Amino acid sequence: MKKGFKTIRHTVWIYFSIFIVSILVLMWFTFGASLEANYKRLKTSNIFDIASYILTGWSKDEFTDETLDKLAYDNDMCVLIQDARGNSVYSYDMMASNCLIHGIYRLELYKYRAEAAASPNGMYYTEIKNPRFNTETLLFVMILGDRSAPSGYIFLNTSLEPLNSTKGIINSQIFWVSIMLLILGLGISYFLARLIETPLVRITKSAKKLAQGDYSSHFDGHGYAETEQLADTLNYAAEEISKVDNLRKDIIANVSHDLRTPLTMVKAYAEMIRDLSGDNPVKRQEHINIIIEESDRLAALVNDILDLSKLESNNASMNLSEFSITKKIYEIMGRYTLLSEQQGYKFFVTADKNFEINADVIKIEQVLYNLINNAVNYTGENKTVYITQIIVDEETARIDITDTGKGIEPELLPLIFDRYYRAEKNKREVIGTGLGLSIVKQILKQHNFKFGVRSELNVGSTFWFEVKGRAAGEFEAAETEEDIDENL
Repeated sequence: MKKGFKTIRHTVWIYFSIFIVSILVLMWFTFGASLEANYKRLKTSNIFDIASYILTGWSKDEFTDETLDKLAYDNDMCVLIQDARGNSVYSYDMMASNCLIHGIYRLELYKYRAEAAASPNGMYYTEIKNPRFNTETLLFVMILGDRSAPSGYIFLNTSLEPLNSTKGIINSQIFWVSIMLLILGLGISYFLARLIETPLVRITKSAKKLAQGDYSSHFDGHGYAETEQLADTLNYAAEEISKVDNLRKDIIANVSHDLRTPLTMVKAYAEMIRDLSGDNPVKRQEHINIIIEESDRLAALVNDILDLSKLESNNASMNLSEFSITKKIYEIMGRYTLLSEQQGYKFFVTADKNFEINADVIKIEQVLYNLINNAVNYTGENKTVYITQIIVDEETARIDITDTGKGIEPELLPLIFDRYYRAEKNKREVIGTGLGLSIVKQILKQHNFKFGVRSELNVGSTFWFEVKGRAAGEFEAAETEEDIDENL
């Protein structure tokens, strides 16, 4: 796949660049275009505060001429305080002939007293050009006392300094600062983009190896918590995929083996019928029976594969009904009498109470058959199997199927319900296709029944599952428990 322009590196670089440019534009607007407006706003606010301060102090008779002189000097403004008739009470000139309330271009102040009196708050300010230098000045007038009967007036005049030279200096500095910030910002953004991209590039390379079947590929996501978490997840996925692939190979090998053996037998005995026993009824019947038995093995294997496929895809429907799991156990165990008589197996069944459940009878029978067959295959030389029903509480019963074989290694217990898993070294070749425990797992999961396995080496294994239902009194079978045990 081609590497497009819209990569993480380019995306981060572009957005970071847009961010830097936005900051620079905002800085140009703040310090360039709006400098004069901000200056006038701040100057007006400052002169208003000074006027209010003078008004407060004057009304309390807290000011001396020295205090007012210093206030005017520190703020570079001319101050004039008049009484109600317009006579000067206090005067301080900081601007000499440039002052509009003291100098040669003195304004007709009575006009501005009238403007202040006409205003709703007793204040008036305006910008006026100095006729001498054609510069802007700010004139502020405030009434002392009541607006309808003023006791005096405060006049403040200050120059609004020309900012052309200041703006030029600031704009020049902003220009060079902007160039440096832009270069630095683009460099940092490119570095950060590569830094973010690096672990993802490593993970992508490892993912390509995994896609090509290299399950030993390791994902390295160090650098960020998110990429480390992604790498850990992919490492876990790689391990699981490797296990599934190995299981797939084992399934193919085991199924191929199980299919090849009966097919070979069927072909061999068919050839024997054709070449040797065709005219011998006894031999012919014996060979035909073997062909039928091997065909049954093939059919059982195919049926188990189909059943497991349906269960795993949730396509198998359930036909729920009420029945006694206790009676079902005894009923099934009665069918193992022939195995007991011919091959010496001993089955011990224990059930304290009758327990009824709502489940799929056929599927629960399948669970019992598969677990009992599994115990038969793996039990010890004494060929003993124990089937026990235990009432856990009024709504739960547990069924244990225990063999007396060599047991299962602890590290193999999590694999025991996997498809086609077999502990070959312990297995007695008697019954089953190798898919029984996987079918048990899927049926019990479909019923939401708990299940599991306990095992102790050289002692045996116990496969168990729990069913939900209700205890229905003492168990009363057609035969007593002793009779069934004796028959088995």
